[in-house]
Amino acid sequence: GILATAACLMLGLLFSWRYSQTRPALVSGISAETLPTGNDNRKGDESNPALAPTVGSRPTAVRKLGPPVLVEATNGLTERLVVAGSTVPGSTVAQLNPSGPVEPQSTNSLRSSQTIVALIDKEIQSRWSELGIEPSERADDAEWMRRVYLDIAGRVPTIREAETFLGNRREQKRETLIDELLSDSGYVRNLTTKWTNLLIGRSPNSRVNRAALEKFLRLSFAGNRPWNEIVSELISAEGSNVENGATNFLIAHLNNDATPATAVCSRLFLGRQVHCNQCHNNPFDDSKQVAFWELNSFFQQTTSVSRQRRDPVTGQVLGSFTELVTQDAGGPTYFETQSGLMRVAYPRFNHQDVDPGVETNRRRELARLMTSGEQPQLAAAFVNRMWEHFFGMGFTRSVDDMGPHSPASHPELLGGLSEQFIQSGYDIKQLVRWMCRSQAYQLSSRISKSNERDDPSQSDLPAFSRMSVRTMTAEQTYDSLLTATKAHLVGAVDWTEAEKNRQQWLQQFVVTFQTDENDESMAFEGSIGNALSLMNGPLIEKALETSAGSFLGEVVRQKGTEVEKIRLLCLATLSRSPSPAEITSMKKLLRPAVLSSRQGKDLLVESYQDLFWALLNSNEFASIH
Repeated sequence: GILATAACLMLGLLFSWRYSQTRPALVSGISAETLPTGNDNRKGDESNPALAPTVGSRPTAVRKLGPPVLVEATNGLTERLVVAGSTVPGSTVAQLNPSGPVEPQSTNSLRSSQTIVALIDKEIQSRWSELGIEPSERADDAEWMRRVYLDIAGRVPTIREAETFLGNRREQKRETLIDELLSDSGYVRNLTTKWTNLLIGRSPNSRVNRAALEKFLRLSFAGNRPWNEIVSELISAEGSNVENGATNFLIAHLNNDATPATAVCSRLFLGRQVHCNQCHNNPFDDSKQVAFWELNSFFQQTTSVSRQRRDPVTGQVLGSFTELVTQDAGGPTYFETQSGLMRVAYPRFNHQDVDPGVETNRRRELARLMTSGEQPQLAAAFVNRMWEHFFGMGFTRSVDDMGPHSPASHPELLGGLSEQFIQSGYDIKQLVRWMCRSQAYQLSSRISKSNERDDPSQSDLPAFSRMSVRTMTAEQTYDSLLTATKAHLVGAVDWTEAEKNRQQWLQQFVVTFQTDENDESMAFEGSIGNALSLMNGPLIEKALETSAGSFLGEVVRQKGTEVEKIRLLCLATLSRSPSPAEITSMKKLLRPAVLSSRQGKDLLVESYQDLFWALLNSNEFASIH
């Protein structure tokens, strides 16, 4: 009614801020020293075994994920980056289930990390000096905390987590939080979501078992399995897509003579776009048509077959699955040039030929050539993609299209980080630590007069003099809504049911395109349909529940001042306390309801619902900054 309209207008104005501009008057940064601490009592089968040439031991159990809490290249810089004691062993299951404080890294490991971070900072600062720009100010604790939770754990912090960090006065608390998040199940879930979407997309596919692929990735990331081993198994996996989740990657891309599999493997694992080379040489770089078909030749032995799972006694069909099979086939692959001539290609990768005979398992050989030992291109592609994940932009204009035609903004830094990633044993967690501890990651997203020119939309490459503003992914939005509102606690569900609910909610935003690479798009960011889905959808309706046990119900009914209740709502959604000006505006919004409650009318709950609704639908909640 009128009250909801007023809430929308007032808070829409209040929170329609843009971090690409100067600091807005009503969305000021709050330093840790000025934050109210609140209450000190805070609660705040039929398959072949998977082929894995260099696979280490797997963990047998993984900590339950939450929240939601559910049941169940060589250069000068490279030489300076390589330091003693840099290799860090993978995480153990015990680290994933800490019974006490997170154990600090060893002295050698910490020293090497500090050295690498210092060199990252030096290269970034050198670029600033070259361009004559000054970086933005250091992000305050609230801004940085929210960012690192979203980037590592894929969600906003809970009230208790926010209060604990903001109340911590230790100098090294940011480094400590990074390590805690890397040991948290949210990190595993976030990285699993990211790479599941990259590997098979979000669109349903009856031949693909998404849950099995997620399990494979979840176990891999939980055990901090080296990236080259993960890629090796994804390329060479065989057998049932239920028993061996890694098979689902290629099963999703084997149509059209495996041309999608060829293009996707090159794009995701090597950072090179080769789909155009299917028909012709690339006019913008040195890649040739024959190279595409030489890579494609590695997949010509592979096919997927639909199978039925039967009861061994009765023969009754219990279900179906897809099997990834390596056939006994050899010989060349034929392709047609632009001039209409037929040519042949044999399996060849990185200038190394592979025996095309029947006895050769071609995908096993490709996995070996692509992932064994020091592989600069494999490492650089992953480093570039992870840098984009944390900074909003990679070192190249597109992380999927690296090469001579696409120069890097910081070539020595990209080469040096890639080399150090290799030296660490392709340690993903260590790479995340280096990036998140860097000076560039500590910066605010607010523009200063000195770095206005650092705008990738108006220049070729970024200088990373401020943090870019990004819109949450659909998954981050969903998980953050659950975290902020505790909606998942209104009727507990198990892991399978929770993932089903999540996927059903996400499907409303997926648009599938029938292209060579099975492309799709998320009609999520910045659309009217997205806004309406969030404002009026069942997820928001559940978030606004005021029944016993609901978050909003607890806030409204607890003893405390209006200011304390407003603070809790802001901390849950924006991960910060409101400014004095914001408190004044929100109290004005609530005043009519407060007066009516004194007269025996019960409008106060509805007013807090309107306030919470406006916060959840604000630009600030939807942004990573």
